[in-house]
Amino acid sequence: MNKKGFTLVELIAVIVLIVLVMLLIVPSLTSLRNTNRNKEFTTYEDMMVEYTKTIPLYNTKSYICLNDLNMPNINETMTCNGYVRINGNTLTPFLSCTQNGEKLYETTSYLLPNDCR
Repeated sequence: MNKKGFTLVELIAVIVLIVLVMLLIVPSLTSLRNTNRNKEFTTYEDMMVEYTKTIPLYNTKSYICLNDLNMPNINETMTCNGYVRINGNTLTPFLSCTQNGEKLYETTSYLLPNDCR
């Protein structure tokens, strides 16, 4: 008699192997996603600094709001607010981004001036 099929032990062994592979892959994918998300925000902060340099007489102000830079949004579902602090030749970006009420990113020591809201 020719029986074709898998035994219960073979099926369990395959399931265990799949679970082990997933346990190795998922944490690294999550870490990669978080790293890329942080790069997205730091790149946006770099863009804020470069946009600030294009504003005539930017160095006569102490800060420029993100709204005044007329930059494109990171994406349609994310809301970002911030400013670039100007201290001589030093430009320091401050950024805070939320999505659906959840804070995704915020520059350390972030404090938004009243006229940037």
